[in-house]
Amino acid sequence: MKKFYYLIAMAIMAFTFTSCEDVPAPFGQPVHISGDTEDEGGSTSEYGTADAPLTVAQAIALIDAKSTVAEAYVKGKIYKIDSYNATYHSITYWISDDDGTTTQLQVYSGKGKDGADFAGKEDLTIGQTVTIKGALKNYNGTYEFDKNNEIVSIGDASGGGGSDTGAAKGTGTQSDPFNIAAAIAKCKEVGTTASTEKYYIKGIVVKGGTVSGGYGNVTFDMGDTKESTDLFKAYQVAGTNGEKLADGYEVKVGDEVVIYGPVVTYNTTYETSGKSAAQIVTINGKGTDGSGGDTGGDTGAAKGTGTQADPFNIAAAIAKCKEVGTTASTEKYYIKGIVVKGGTVSGGYGNVTFDMGDTKESTDLFKAYQVAGTDGEKLADGYEVKAGDEVVIYGPVVTYNTTYETSGKSAAQIVTINGKKTNESSGGESGGGDTGGGSSTPTSLTNGDFETWASGQPTGWKSASSASSATLEQSTDAHGGSYAVIVKGGGTANKRLASQEISLTAGSYNFSFWVKATTANKAQCCAGYVPVTNGTAGSYQYKKNGTSTAYETLSTTWSQVSYDFTLDADATICLVVMNPKSSSYSSGEDILVDDATLTKK
Repeated sequence: MKKFYYLIAMAIMAFTFTSCEDVPAPFGQPVHISGDTEDEGGSTSEYGTADAPLTVAQAIALIDAKSTVAEAYVKGKIYKIDSYNATYHSITYWISDDDGTTTQLQVYSGKGKDGADFAGKEDLTIGQTVTIKGALKNYNGTYEFDKNNEIVSIGDASGGGGSDTGAAKGTGTQSDPFNIAAAIAKCKEVGTTASTEKYYIKGIVVKGGTVSGGYGNVTFDMGDTKESTDLFKAYQVAGTNGEKLADGYEVKVGDEVVIYGPVVTYNTTYETSGKSAAQIVTINGKGTDGSGGDTGGDTGAAKGTGTQADPFNIAAAIAKCKEVGTTASTEKYYIKGIVVKGGTVSGGYGNVTFDMGDTKESTDLFKAYQVAGTDGEKLADGYEVKAGDEVVIYGPVVTYNTTYETSGKSAAQIVTINGKKTNESSGGESGGGDTGGGSSTPTSLTNGDFETWASGQPTGWKSASSASSATLEQSTDAHGGSYAVIVKGGGTANKRLASQEISLTAGSYNFSFWVKATTANKAQCCAGYVPVTNGTAGSYQYKKNGTSTAYETLSTTWSQVSYDFTLDADATICLVVMNPKSSSYSSGEDILVDDATLTKK
């Protein structure tokens, strides 16, 4: 009987696909899952293609016929969304040819477009039509896509509609942004390869979005009116100054938004291109921080790397607070500014609170909250920090409600005030306040800002062992200063940027650096270190997510990677930034690294 149904299913499949052309799979031959009974000689169109996917009913018939299928393309409408997995950044949901009453196919632990991570359940909407690529199977009576599937194309739940946007208007400049009709026209013009130029686009939010999962960006749909059906998707856009948005930040239906970024036609969707490659300029006339827009309020450009040698200015400190959100940073930063509102120590608490700006007249402020003295010591009652003083502080940061500040009572300290320590009467050395009170201590890391080069190589970044496996090049596309380092990809092999050997004592350390992709293609990196004994590299130790290696997904916007590790005994190590080989998650292309620091905790 089973063979009879098999023959019927094959007859149906043969009739269905006689008009379809065989096309090669987009990533080469299908990769077979364990126990796969698929016929190696079968027609590719038997399993659907991106342009001619199977229906859900056809997919179910195929599973009945073959039990397991290594790779197929299926198109259906989302009718149920089950759960979001925060560890794997995936969503389990159901698709159907109708409303789920007759055909049901589960998409288990599904990934986004081209394998991208989901930020939360809200990234998908019931009613959206999706085409999915992946392995099919019958799991205990449930027809499903197995894990590691991905969306090939996705449409709006509304299904689009006729042209309702009217005439295209605007030149895409800051003073004359595109309306949505013009933005869609530009997407059609640039096609499926993202524009290298960025454009200003203004519209009304038709479908809102909320930041979640710590990704710091938000996706929403814009039209020329609130009722528009011709839509432009602001895809994973960052905050006003390109900074990460805090979880819970919401873009609501009816908001008037101006965004700025590259554009692309992705399948049938007109959208900004790349994770956090675009940013919100204003929302209802204000920046995402409540300031006047992308001018950054009155603080000017963010400057500094937060290190002892290159402290954050106030604009950069505020940006860092936005990035870390409402949970205090584990890393401490140096911040330099002018006191706008002073404070005086009282009550025997030994600390002082004051507000800092980039100028004495600033209105965009950072709060030095209950900071201690230079060596972490208690300040005497009556000690005063006055308006106009130039202060360098050092400590963790946080966004507390709407205030950007240092975090924790006496967790931060004054490094210098008008060039002096708080416990001396003569001029003190800048940055002298990091040695006491149990504070984190910056550790020697030669040329962590990659400003010094010799013979085409960054000094301090060549291991005597095999740890240094990447080809390095100098770049003027820097996060801070004048230069960064390009870590060339190897395509089929992992490539490592490694520091020279560093001798460290036992204890806990933090290794951090800034990194970004050089193209809009998928890119990743991983932070780690390797012990070196007698010139031989040992076992590489990489940042973990549970028991798995924690690969950081990169965009063309700078982001900071931080890795905490502990040495049980004194050791000689090389710090490592690994650019992984080409895979479904990474193109294996070049990445940029800058402003690396090593801190003993």
